[in-house]
Formats: sequence, C-alpha cells, structure tokens
Amino acid sequence: MDFLNRKAPSNDYKGEAQAAHSSLESDFDLLQQVAQGDHNAFALLYEHHSPRIFTYLVHLVQDESVAEDLIQEVFVALWTGAHRFRGQSMVKTWLYQIAHHKAVSWLRRNVSKSGFEISKLLSKTDTPEDQAEDSWRNEQVREAVTQLSVDHKAVIELAFYHELTYTEIAQILRCPLGTVKSRMSYARKYLLTVLKTKDIR
Repeated sequence: MDFLNRKAPSNDYKGEAQAAHSSLESDFDLLQQVAQGDHNAFALLYEHHSPRIFTYLVHLVQDESVAEDLIQEVFVALWTGAHRFRGQSMVKTWLYQIAHHKAVSWLRRNVSKSGFEISKLLSKTDTPEDQAEDSWRNEQVREAVTQLSVDHKAVIELAFYHELTYTEIAQILRCPLGTVKSRMSYARKYLLTVLKTKDIR
C-alpha cells in the first residue's frame, strides 16, 4: 500500500508554482472572456478542466451517468457565475469547489449509491499471478474506503489521485488547513488498520 505511506503534496515547488501562476493567468483571462459571453473561451476551459473534474465526480458518486450530469451542472455554473469570480483562488480550485458541492449534494440524496473507486491509486503489475492478487487487493481497498465519510474520501481522492496540495484541498472543501490534515491522518490510519487486519501489504 505504497500510496498510503507516501506523503501527499503539501507545498508547491518553485517550478510547479511558476506553472500554476501561468495557468492561473490563462484561466483567469479565459474566465473573464466567458463572463463577456465568449463561447470559445468557455470551450477552452471545458476542454482543459473537464476530464479530471469528471474523474473526480465519478470517484465520489460511483456512477458515470450521474457524473456526466454533474459535470454539465458544474460548467453551467461556470458559465452563469463567471462574472462573480474575483480571482481569490485558481479557476481550477473554484471548479473543484463547485464539483465537490454538486457531488456531496447528490450523495446526500442518494446515500445508498455512495462509494469510491481507488484501484487507479494502486500500482500495476505484469504477471497474471500478480494481476490476480492485485485485483483482490483492489477489492479489499475499495471495500475499506467505502466505510469512510464523503469528506474523508474526498481528501484521499484529491491528494493522491489529483495530486493537489493540502492548501488547495482546503479551498475546495472550504475548511481549515488543519481540518484537511486531520482528515488525511484519520483516513490513512483507518485504511491501514483495516488492510492490516486483512493481511494486505
């Protein structure tokens, strides 16, 4: 379970910060154009951000058809709310905030359908024997993560799959940085405890 022992990104390196700054400027410019009714700018933002946000939605709601509906809602919100964006966060972070809110709202209405797909967080193997073992391990991890709350699932997903920093996650979940860290600590300890009892290494 290497991903559970790996430290999630908590700080941006200089190169990453520079790239993020460039992306921030580009996205912000596009969003300003969207606020003026520019469909081409909207299409560019959709093309750039929708794949990863769609994946995040799928992982939270565990239903691709629902995620397809939600991603449309996210970008409708972008279109209608672009003029209200003041640049206090990255556009990417703002979109994740909207997506998270949409997913949580759906889950509250459909609690029995909630789940989490985490197999992509696990390493791939080559031999048939290893693949069979890995498939079994993935099922056990999936079962363990479904016992976590939506907030804890979101922290695991955003940190390890989407490689967001704790600061970005705090902005997306709209909670203090310390809360993100405590949720991550709890989620990792819980998963490791459950998986150890199943003798999964």
